[in-house]
Amino acid sequence: MIVTCLKENLKESLDSALRIVKYNSNLPILNNFLITTDNGRLVVSSTDLEIGFTSWISSKITKNGGITVPAQILSQFINNLPNKQINLEVKDLKLHLNCDNIKASINGINPDDFPIIPKLKNESFLNINSKILKNALNYVVNSAALSDARPEISSVYIKIEPDQIKFVATDSFRLAHKTLFLSGLKPKNIILPLRTAGEILKIIGDKDIEVKISIDQNQIKFDLDNIHLVSRLIDGNYPDYEAIIPKTFETKCFISKSALEEAVKSASCFSSKLNDVVFKTNSGKSILEVFSNNSDFGNHQAKIESEIKGKEINVVFNWKYVLDGLKNIPEDELVLEFNGDQKPSMMRPQKNTDFFYILMPIRNS
Repeated sequence: MIVTCLKENLKESLDSALRIVKYNSNLPILNNFLITTDNGRLVVSSTDLEIGFTSWISSKITKNGGITVPAQILSQFINNLPNKQINLEVKDLKLHLNCDNIKASINGINPDDFPIIPKLKNESFLNINSKILKNALNYVVNSAALSDARPEISSVYIKIEPDQIKFVATDSFRLAHKTLFLSGLKPKNIILPLRTAGEILKIIGDKDIEVKISIDQNQIKFDLDNIHLVSRLIDGNYPDYEAIIPKTFETKCFISKSALEEAVKSASCFSSKLNDVVFKTNSGKSILEVFSNNSDFGNHQAKIESEIKGKEINVVFNWKYVLDGLKNIPEDELVLEFNGDQKPSMMRPQKNTDFFYILMPIRNS
């Protein structure tokens, strides 16, 4: 194989491919990149057997071929090169690199030994703009469970209906729900691993392109023109999240998001090890009070002007979860809805119905 390409193009692909690589002592070849050529372009691939990444790079191909080399070494070396052309040549299972006056050779392995990244048979199931997809995922990913103990909730649940797509994530303490209103869709429910959702967000970055999504049995492929990401889907059933969505509320609080966010951030400085902050309404004075108390450091109180309808409440929340919900609401006009101090509460924008955030209170003893 003899190839010439620009350092910046190769570096971008290697950086993305490296995130997929997870150190594996039982199958060392998974610690490698697969470097090949295809239809006049250089191809970089990596996999951990859960996610497969492939990127096509514009190059001058003098001779076709391939090799698999240690991912970390190649990535580090390329990152330290000047922004000039790089020549890559494979001889005797060694990858020879030449950039300006810098040369290196990296020992490789036969490319035939590299695991095959699945190719989905199904045609594109859904085409969606990358910015729209990124926006929808960003609304919910921070509400998914981080532990793999329950993989079905360490994920993003995507429920495709004929006229909308629902993105849902929960860790059992809070739930984020984002809806995209589209048309002409084929119904389908999938459970996307959280790590896969995170990788798609990083790959999309600032791109404004069409993403072609294909689904085949327990796998999904995201086609972003010169980048393909293939991932397994999580088997099993997603929790019946709709059962915990309140249908009615005893108390509604119409409030400024920015004022509430500022108060909660200040209150966090005085919260206990439980990260607890107290919300208390005073409808007579049209005020929502935010309290926190730490026996070692002191206490905090803030009063926020608010239109309050219904019963008075005194409820305790984890301030981190409150801020996570607030940062996903772009509008300043916010509605907080409560059913006492023990049942799930809801946070949503006043004007838009495409997003809501459910939060479980901390038990108020």
